[in-house]
Formats: sequence, C-alpha cells, structure tokens
Amino acid sequence: MSDYIESYYAQTATENEPRPALEGMVKASVCIVGGGLAGLNTALGLAERGVRDIVVLEAQRVGWGASGRNGGFVGTGYAAGDDRLIRQVGLKHTQELHALTVDALHLIKSRIAKYNIECGPNPDGHLGASWFDNPDEMKEWRDFAAENFGEQYEFIPRERLREEFCDSPVYFDGMLHRGVFWFHPLNYCLGVARAAESLGVKIYENSAVTVIDGDRADKQVSTDTGVVETDQLVVTVGGYVNGAAPQLNGAIQPVATYVMTTEPVDEDLLQSAIKCHHAIYDTRFSLDYYRRLENGRILWGGRGTLRLNEPDNLKSMMMGDLLKVYPRLAGIRAESAWQGYMSYARHRMIQLGELKPGYWYAQGFGGQGMGTTTVAGEVLAGAIAEGDETWHLFKPFGLNWAGGPFGKIYGEVLRHRVQARDSARAGLDRLHAAQG
Repeated sequence: MSDYIESYYAQTATENEPRPALEGMVKASVCIVGGGLAGLNTALGLAERGVRDIVVLEAQRVGWGASGRNGGFVGTGYAAGDDRLIRQVGLKHTQELHALTVDALHLIKSRIAKYNIECGPNPDGHLGASWFDNPDEMKEWRDFAAENFGEQYEFIPRERLREEFCDSPVYFDGMLHRGVFWFHPLNYCLGVARAAESLGVKIYENSAVTVIDGDRADKQVSTDTGVVETDQLVVTVGGYVNGAAPQLNGAIQPVATYVMTTEPVDEDLLQSAIKCHHAIYDTRFSLDYYRRLENGRILWGGRGTLRLNEPDNLKSMMMGDLLKVYPRLAGIRAESAWQGYMSYARHRMIQLGELKPGYWYAQGFGGQGMGTTTVAGEVLAGAIAEGDETWHLFKPFGLNWAGGPFGKIYGEVLRHRVQARDSARAGLDRLHAAQG
C-alpha cells in the first residue's frame, strides 16, 4: 500500500491491487471523474439501476483522498447544520434534505451487508461531549430533532458521562446519537469500488484528468494517456482540484484536517479515560473527533485549516490536543499522523447539480462526508438513470465563488475569531461551575 499516504487506514487496508491507467479511446454512457466516495457511490448507484458502460477516472488510487483518510464517522445531516438550513430554506425543505441523509445511512448499512464489505467493527452511536455548560439547550435540541427529523438523541448528564463514557475535565454534559456508527473509511471505499466493478463498472487509476470538454453532446474527458467519450459526465473531485473544471474549482475552498493514531495504550489506563467505543466529538466550531480502536489505539482528528502544507510537528500537535482533553494519558505516544483535504462551500452545504445538459457535479462534502457522499451518489444516479428530480432540492446551494486567496485569508481570520469565542465561553462556564 505504499502508493497511499502513510496512515493507519493504509496500513490496515484490505487487499487492493492497482488498477490500470486509461489508455487510448474509450466510449462510455457515463464517465465519472473522481474515485472517492462521491464518485464511487454514483457509479454503484447507476450500476444498481441497470446502467452499463460506466467509467470512473481516479488521479491516484481509489479512496486516496479524504474519503479514505477521515475519522470514519457515518452520520446524518449536513455540515451547514439543520438550524442554518431552516433559516435559509424553511423547515419542510430541510426535513426533505435531512431525510435523504437518513436514507443514505440505511443504504450504507445495507451495502456493507449485501456486498460483504470488511470495514468494521461498526459500533452504534456518536457521542457529542459539550465544552459548554448548556444542558437546557441540549435537551431542547434533543426534543426538536425527535419531533421534526425522527432522530433519537439521549441526553447524558455530566456525572454519567464521566462514569460510563469519557472522563475528561473539559466536558460538561453529553448527547448520544443512536443509530449512527463508525467504520474504516478506506476499506469501505475499496468495498464500494469492488461492488461497482462486480456490476460492470470500469475503474481506471493513476488517470488524472487534464481536459474536460463538456459543451458537446458526446462529451470528452482527457488524461495524459487516453480519452473517454461519454453521453453523461459527473465530476466529483472535491478538495483535490486540478484546474480542469474551473467553475467548480472556484466554488470551494480545500480545507486540511489532521488525524493521528497512538501506539497501543494500556487497557486500564485507556479505560480510565475513554470508557466507551462510540465515536466521540465535541461541540466547538473547531472540534476534536476521536474514537478507541479495537487494538488499544486511539484515533484522534481535528484542527481544520485552510493552510494546506502539512506541519512538520504534526504528531506533537495532535498529541497536545489529546492531552488537553485527557491529561491523565500523558506518556502515551503517537504512532502515525496524516492530513487530508475536505472541500467546503461558503454556505457549508454540498453543491450538486447540472452545470450543462449532461454535465453533472457533486462537491463540498467537508464535515459530514460519509453520509452525504452517499446522498449525492443516489441523487445523481436517480437523475441520470431515471430522470428523478430530487436533485432540485440542492438548487438553493449554488456554485458561489469561494473567494480564491482572499476567501482563504478571510476564512482563517474567521476561524481564529470563532475559536477565541468558544474558548472564552468555555472558560467562563468552567469558572461558574467551579464557583458553585
């Protein structure tokens, strides 16, 4: 697996022989650019609907980008958040959008079973641990989510949180989201790819697209060594932009996020801090997300940033974040650390639609990509194979220019401002709690 970046996921991936690069001229009914989860889910969704002659072009290896490097949280909802969506498009529209992510969650579970995808274990539940003393707000959200979205959240008071789930001095109360789970994201990518291939999809790796001609009826996609002539084109490159589709590239900002795994931790020590096997995240804007692995390691992620160069001291940075939350784990060591690029739009929603007749796109999956890439794949497959118009639900979330380098500067300033606000609020809450 040396052609993937060094990561825990690459080290523990299922068998994955390299696929050939595109050579010469190939004709296709659908050509998909991007071999991450959005592209693979679109290919599988089309093949399951009976579409044939589907080609996927991947610049590196299947799941090489953020799809195979992330925290592995499989949940519902969108990065924009339901509150923000309700303000923008109303409750009914938000409910329809949210329902797509619930359907996607069920589809992921069914595909794991149907295609025997080895991406487990898959413990139920995501635990949100609050940095803020806001139990009433949490209970209000629990009740609202149950009434309007059918979601099942369980409020976990702080004493129970420390006794049964995670014992950290930085947390107040918690919220357990039932029905969601976590998986090994690279192994899931590989499983979806194999499932698509079993239905006739052709996947070419090491086939970076250099030119896209989407104006003609028989669209053409070119690499250095070949050309695909296709009736329908789908572009799903996300944060790994290459300039071949400038209108799409300019509408997102690639955001780097970091993930680390520790060396195996003594079970008694680990159990004293992280007691559960749920995926855990906190409630800050720039949050930590983490989980216990079955081999005694901890997988820890966070630190989203628009600065795309990987820091030289990444392991020590991530270990520092872990020890702020669990100081009792001082002395454990990082084993590996890596980064991946997510794509974010200014409105923090996924961007999905038809750029020109027969030229489709899906991007902007940062923050909730495991579920929303399946949403995109199903919506696009339905539109292309069956003329389904569900994709119109995403029309309000257009290809707004992301600001280029100025957007990057503004985004970093905003991120630091919000981090400072969260830090001040958490500090005041802890002070008030200590005073009585």
